[in-house]
This record gives sequence, C-alpha cells and structure tokens, in this order.
Amino acid sequence: MLVCVGNFQAYIYVNITQLLRLGHQTIYVLTNTDLLPHFAEYNFETRVKIINVDMLNDTFRYYEKTGLDKDFRGGFWALASMRFFYIYEFMEQYNIDDVIHLENDVLVYYDCTEITKRVGRQFVYIPFDTLNRNIASIMYIPSSSVFRRVLENYDYDLNDMENFSRIRTKANIIRNFPIFPSNSSLNSEIKFVSENFENFGFVFDAAAIGQYLGGIDPRNHAGDTRGFVNETCVIKYNKFNFIWGTLDEMKKPFIIINGIKFPIFNLHIHHKNLQDFV
Repeated sequence: MLVCVGNFQAYIYVNITQLLRLGHQTIYVLTNTDLLPHFAEYNFETRVKIINVDMLNDTFRYYEKTGLDKDFRGGFWALASMRFFYIYEFMEQYNIDDVIHLENDVLVYYDCTEITKRVGRQFVYIPFDTLNRNIASIMYIPSSSVFRRVLENYDYDLNDMENFSRIRTKANIIRNFPIFPSNSSLNSEIKFVSENFENFGFVFDAAAIGQYLGGIDPRNHAGDTRGFVNETCVIKYNKFNFIWGTLDEMKKPFIIINGIKFPIFNLHIHHKNLQDFV
C-alpha cells in the first residue's frame, strides 16, 4: 500500500512498476480527489486499485487536532502522520487485513508475502534505527483492530519517527523489522535494532542504507551526497560492502558482513532517484 496525498510525487510510478514486476496482485494507492488524475493510467490495470481518501471516514479527526507544522514543504510533517489514519480508515471500511505499507520512496526487492508469512498477526512491525527512534519506511499492519490500538496511543503533537517508539514502550503491539543481522556479541542497542532477524532472514532499510548508497534528499543538501552516513542510526553502514546480484531476473541488493552475504528486503531511496535502483 502506498499513500500519496497533498503533494504528488512522480517517483511513485517507479515504485508501482517495481511492485508489479515482483508479481504483487493487489496494490492499493490512497490519494485525494485533486491527485486522482495523476493515476488515470492505472484505470485499466486491475492489480492497482486507487482509493480516494476524501471518501473515507475520519474517526480520529487527526488533521484538525495535530499541532505539527502544516506549511513546511506542503504540510510534510502533518501529512506524514495523517497517512496512518487514512490507512486505518481504509482497512476498517474495506475490511482489509495484512497490509504492507511503503513510503513512496521505498523500493522492495522481494514479494511482500515473504513478510506476511513470517509475522505475528497480533503486532505491527516497523524498523527502528536506535532504541528511541523508528522510521516507518516499511510497515506491516495485521488488521484495523490492531492498528486502532496503536493510533489510540498516538501523540498528535509528536512526529511519526517519535510516536511508534513511544507506543512500543507503552503498549505491547509493535515489533521490529531488523536493520542488521543478529549476533550475540552485539551491544544492547544493536541487538534491539536487529531483533527478529532469525525469523525474517532479511535486512530491512529504515533509511540509512538508501542514504549511504544513493545520497540524501537534494532539498536537504545539494550535490552528490552518496556515501552519506546517517548521524543517528546506530549502524554505520559505511563499514560494510554492498553488492548487487540478479535473482529471478531482477537486480537485488546485498550487504556483506564478515564475508557473509545478506539479502536486503527494501531500500529507502531518500534522494528520490528510484529509477537508479531498479
């Protein structure tokens, strides 16, 4: 599931194309009335279903209550959290379960059933890059009932990178997508961000891998920023090598750690140059 509201991001087309190439049969795109014309090309693509968020309920009335900035970059901070409330309303009204939500600049390299067959269906899963910070680049949501419990604990005046970490501590309903392979010799914080690796067998990218490989958003820093090392993430990916391999006729990324190759499930292409990574 992708969400594109308020501001159209053309790179979402690359994301949708990648999902189709991987064989996904149902790709939901939540958008608003003004942006519907951008998705007209999918009117005859049965695997892509465009949902108008203006037709959904508004149970939580988040947008009118939040104190987050509604002006910066077209309302980026408020809309970044508003998407979760749209997803909840959609899942509730359409009776949809087992949703994988991707940010529009996040590419996956494997069928998302690789996630749904490994999760505990009583939990929401997202990656954490420190003990106290999450990045909802990729998210698993089992049902509207579970997600409602998460949103009932959502602080409308905190951004999305702070909220789920706080909720994880407060309520036992959030688990980790691992951003690094588990290892008994790791310190406690790295062990935390690596939780569940034995179950998934994939490294997930919160943001720092994509930032290192492709650079950061050019609106934040002009020029070639490849090799950027995220200042917050507890894993410093510049210490490791990355390679690309071809599997099932598709290019896929891997990280090399102590001579062992580990598959990367997704990349957060912070620079927005998604076409360079497919």
